[in-house]
Amino acid sequence: MTDVIAITDLHKSYGDLAVLQGLELRVGAGEAYALLGPNGAGKSTLIHLLLGFLRPARGTVRLFGDTNLERVRPRVGYIPERQRYHTRYSAREYLRFLGAFSGLAGAELNERVERELDTVGLHDAADRSLGTFSKGMLQRVGVAQALLTDPDLLLIDEPTSGLDPAGQREVIELLASVRDRGHTIFLCTHYLQEVDLLCDRVGVLAGGRILGEAAVAELRGVAGSARIQVSALDVEQRRRIEGLGPGVRADAQSVRLSANSPALQATVLRALLDAGVTIIAL
Repeated sequence: MTDVIAITDLHKSYGDLAVLQGLELRVGAGEAYALLGPNGAGKSTLIHLLLGFLRPARGTVRLFGDTNLERVRPRVGYIPERQRYHTRYSAREYLRFLGAFSGLAGAELNERVERELDTVGLHDAADRSLGTFSKGMLQRVGVAQALLTDPDLLLIDEPTSGLDPAGQREVIELLASVRDRGHTIFLCTHYLQEVDLLCDRVGVLAGGRILGEAAVAELRGVAGSARIQVSALDVEQRRRIEGLGPGVRADAQSVRLSANSPALQATVLRALLDAGVTIIAL
């Protein structure tokens, strides 16, 4: 797999604050990669380094095999965490302006603008002032502008930040549909739902480094052990639950499965429910 993003020994500090400390990362062509990390971990800093907005203190950043990020920038689309707009423009005017700024013109510009308005479901609202748009609609405008030049790489920074649950789901579903177009995607987030629905692989950023990576599909499996927290179990209930298998142990407020499997988990949960036990957490 050809690397679209290749980062080696990347360091970045703000004064005495070290943010990235020897970060290593590779993202292959056509892959959707999620970077998980708490606020302040350096996710946005990394995206700004990939865009060339910031320069590293040390290390190498390559996009499409090139360290000249300015040269490859036309191949990159960017969806920032916080969209900023001149709200007197309509969505169509705004996209036409950005398309022209990116070198599109004439029939190609018009075609691209109309196509992306359709992609994000804003065609009927395209001539309304951006000042009348909801947060979710403004985020969809941001997706449209990132797609205008049909980029090979999409950099997405916290796409559902500040949205209500309905707006979050709307944006996630939109990005899932965009994913089918074959772009390489690099997503920074701290929402697991976005990772699960959008990405092939996930890395965890902490302490300035990628601490671990995994295929998202591998993380969907049933854990090897489990703990079921319950309201209360009397002695007789505990005895019956432990009789369901050698890996089942119970105390007054929990059941532990040390050799967990979907079948065993289902059997234990069914027995608890049939006994009228309130299940608090799994």
